[in-house]
Amino acid sequence: MGSLTLNLFLCFVNTRVFGIGQSHLMLAEMAVVGTALVAAMSRQIGLYAVAALFCSYIVFLSALRQENDLKVLRDVLIAIAFYFMGLRSANLKLADRLVAASAVLVLLVGFFEYFATDVYLQYFNILGYYIARGTIKVEEAFGATTGLFGSGMRPEARTLLPFLGEHRVSSVFLEPVSAGNYGALIYCWALTRAGMRWRRFVVMAALAVIIMADARFGFFTCILVTLLLPFFRIIPKLVWFVAPFLLLAALASYGIISQTDGGANDIAGRFNVTAHLLAQLSPSVVFGWQTTDQFTADSGFAYTLTQFGIVGFIMLWGAAVYAPARTAGGWRFHAAVLVYLLLLMLISNSFYSIKTAGLMWFLVGVMDKVDLAALGQRPRAAKGTYGESSLPGTNAPAPHRSFRRNRKGMAEAPKVGAGRLSRSAGY
Repeated sequence: MGSLTLNLFLCFVNTRVFGIGQSHLMLAEMAVVGTALVAAMSRQIGLYAVAALFCSYIVFLSALRQENDLKVLRDVLIAIAFYFMGLRSANLKLADRLVAASAVLVLLVGFFEYFATDVYLQYFNILGYYIARGTIKVEEAFGATTGLFGSGMRPEARTLLPFLGEHRVSSVFLEPVSAGNYGALIYCWALTRAGMRWRRFVVMAALAVIIMADARFGFFTCILVTLLLPFFRIIPKLVWFVAPFLLLAALASYGIISQTDGGANDIAGRFNVTAHLLAQLSPSVVFGWQTTDQFTADSGFAYTLTQFGIVGFIMLWGAAVYAPARTAGGWRFHAAVLVYLLLLMLISNSFYSIKTAGLMWFLVGVMDKVDLAALGQRPRAAKGTYGESSLPGTNAPAPHRSFRRNRKGMAEAPKVGAGRLSRSAGY
């Protein structure tokens, strides 16, 4: 919840209390990520090994480039901290409550922004906050210092429900791109989390957030994830691993051959922007030896290459794909997140933002660690034996619940009919 609302809180402070700078944002993010790291600590070596591997790689890149960029380290630590915190928790009920509570909060703030925009801006001056941070210059905002984020108003007609007007609601995220990402993320959770108590509400909330933000990416992601859901169990992990690099090669080749310089603000145009950015990257930047001042935030592929190099890209994506999921139910959500990341890399680097990355990696960690009993499933027993199957909702093996101990400590069957025994044993 802190990662979701951090920027909203700082925006309020900047509007009503005192000016906020980039250093305040960095300290606040450090506090949130540091708390997540402390909560993720355990006796298992995985957290420390993964953190040491990626941090040492970033130090190596810094030495090659002869410069230090804390944002690169921050991008990695968000994923590590929240993922391992999810593994440490492995609590589906907690994750369900978190998703439902965050959806309520996002809807309430979103309705406030949409129906009382002038009052909302008196407490949350979004444009002024981004100017104070240094993200936007006053001249880029045409001299204005009060208002919504630049993309908070759609200059052309809305794609989703045009009668809602030009206003794209950003809610707690302050800009509509992250709002659309959040809607797609909680939709993936509800779609793959069959036993969730508030499942229908979360689906409706996700679609409402996507529509209010006029988030075309979120809308298309929901459709694609729904269509691919039956195939997640049969697609090999190798296919998931090579997919971004095939897309990367195809887009870079297209950019070099076509000499495209970008495009309009639609799907084809955003692909052209990514192709153009990739075609402009030199080999030294791609391999991580040098940095570039080129603006790459409109392409997750280009941003990842410029920040981590191709080797770091392979390491990060390999870790995301091959992080082990215990169950088929857990893998369905894991695969849905991979689809979300693949699509988002085509148009934006916003999946690195703590606004949604914290929640995403925590949910992936929870789903990767939960067992069959927590998902209400039962493993198949060996044919002709009682096996090790567990009753839904419990970790205890079913047959052992049907026996009691006699005075000598030996197991004996309860004095019931054979039919009752077979039912209590899970058959």
